Amino acid sequence: MSVIHEKVTPAIDARALIFPIVLGIGLLALFVRLWFLQVVQAEALSEKAEATRRTVVEKLAPRGMIVDRKGRVLAGVQSDIVVTAEPRTVLRAPEILRTVAQLLGKDAADIKAQLEDNEWRPYVPTPIATGVPLEIATRLAEAATALPGIAVEGSPIRRYADPALYSHVLGYVATPNERDVTRLREKGVDPAAYVGKLGLEYVYETSLMGVPGKDIIEVDARRRPLRRVQSDNAIPGDRLVLALDADLQRTAYALLEGRKGAIVAIDPRDGGVLCLASSPGYDTSLFLGGISTKDYARLRDDPAKPQIARAIATGYAPGSTFKIVTSLASQLAGQFNPNESINCPGYYAIGNRRMKCMSRHGAISFHRAMTKSCNTFFATLAVRAGPEKMREAAKLLGLGQRTGIDLIGESRGIVPTEEWIQRWRKPPVWYGGDTVNFAIGQGEVSTTPLQMAHLIAMVANRGHGFEPHLVKGTIAPGARAVLLPKALVPNQVPQVPAAFWDRLHEALGSVVREGTARAAAVPGIAVAAKTGSSENRQSRHTHSWLVAFAPIGRPTIAIAVLIENAGHGGEVAAPIAGKILRQALLPPVAKPEPQPGGKGVLASRPADRNLSAEINARPASAPLPTAR
Repeated sequence: MSVIHEKVTPAIDARALIFPIVLGIGLLALFVRLWFLQVVQAEALSEKAEATRRTVVEKLAPRGMIVDRKGRVLAGVQSDIVVTAEPRTVLRAPEILRTVAQLLGKDAADIKAQLEDNEWRPYVPTPIATGVPLEIATRLAEAATALPGIAVEGSPIRRYADPALYSHVLGYVATPNERDVTRLREKGVDPAAYVGKLGLEYVYETSLMGVPGKDIIEVDARRRPLRRVQSDNAIPGDRLVLALDADLQRTAYALLEGRKGAIVAIDPRDGGVLCLASSPGYDTSLFLGGISTKDYARLRDDPAKPQIARAIATGYAPGSTFKIVTSLASQLAGQFNPNESINCPGYYAIGNRRMKCMSRHGAISFHRAMTKSCNTFFATLAVRAGPEKMREAAKLLGLGQRTGIDLIGESRGIVPTEEWIQRWRKPPVWYGGDTVNFAIGQGEVSTTPLQMAHLIAMVANRGHGFEPHLVKGTIAPGARAVLLPKALVPNQVPQVPAAFWDRLHEALGSVVREGTARAAAVPGIAVAAKTGSSENRQSRHTHSWLVAFAPIGRPTIAIAVLIENAGHGGEVAAPIAGKILRQALLPPVAKPEPQPGGKGVLASRPADRNLSAEINARPASAPLPTAR
């Protein structure tokens, strides 16, 4: 019997199919990926591969120069050796920090503090030392492989003609912080390695910073440079041309030496600031490359507070200089009568109290009251006019508000308005004695030296004034045209008759001829002035004030001098103002010329020579320098 076997088809195991399927999918994905990389992204990857063999080195743009009205450089640039450090890299390696600090002769804690301040930009090189000696720079460069994150390079670094003399005008530059970056990026610009921190450096940052250049360098696998592929030169910043006169600024600062105070001079014809000196000043070069903890503590703890710009940021009771405002208030109230006589018994009685006068003047009129600075006369005017007219007059002459000068940190001062009384007075009541104090620049009122210079400039212009400004114009690199930074729109005191200004100018001129400001006189030139001596809580000595303008009729300079705790304005501030006025208004003394026989003759200035006509013939502003 035979057995017939049926053909059996073997069962397919699903597990045997998984491997080829997965393999096929993997190969397909690899093919698609290779196609995508080699075809679709070929160009982009080629550029990226090329970039990995290149590095971009930014070149710092030379900061724009700042020059005075005669073209003399106040802030320029100088090529210096700079040591930089990457914050994240160096902070993670304390041994590198110690080595670099030792080579630079700096405190490692100071460098660490600088890097920590810039750690928010972890791999952006931060300057930690400028003006490094060549020998030290060479040693650092030779040790580059052992000091990752440290670099040595030559850069155009800001240099000031006299860092202390212009400290409150120019400010200084330093490495940017987050606040600086935010501020500048809001203006649509990226910050440079150094940015302005105060003064004109801060205000005109976008004009001064320029456009950085760059070098594209080809490097090997170890990032060592092989050749320069492309080089774009940096474009320097704009040149700032100031209204300021370097000679007047230097004289003002010298006259303030050893004192706390300020001198501000303005050209009434356009509002240009001729000098703005605050004393004491400080060395702004300390901030280049990072100020040390020791130096910063010394500045911060100095009882003289040298970092305070007293010319614009500190308010003082104006004393008797405020009697100019009281005169205007009387006019605004329709009560000004220069021919009226008011009896001065040596005091002004308010209730059961008496305010002392300078002397017992008897029957006294406006002209003599201004000349002798009679408190009784001006207290009477203020009480008649009322506090509202006093506040109105102060506001019209620019007090209680910022002048708009192109600096930061300007104080508004204080004019005690109703709103101010409600906020700051406890109880919020204005008394009759407050009006009497207001009349003579005491009590709650406070003004800055800049405001008082602006005030006397408006008086000089018979109620018209311009916004005070330091920058006269800007010059772009390679350009010859000068553009004014802002329109010089005048402000003015309305509805005041010319007769009022005539009488006020006559009275202020008499203060110099025969009153308390005789020391401010200039030979041959009619000067108008008012002194002041304001009481204060800090000292039994009064602050010494003087405001002045000259020549009467067509003024070219208005000035305010404030010396803290120095005594009477006529004894301290007036002689200082006189020296500034004489330098500004009188032609320089001729130098000795060789004469036959070897003797020289010094050409002198006649003391009685009338120079008003010569000064009036001068142009309103000196010609601006052009870019070379």
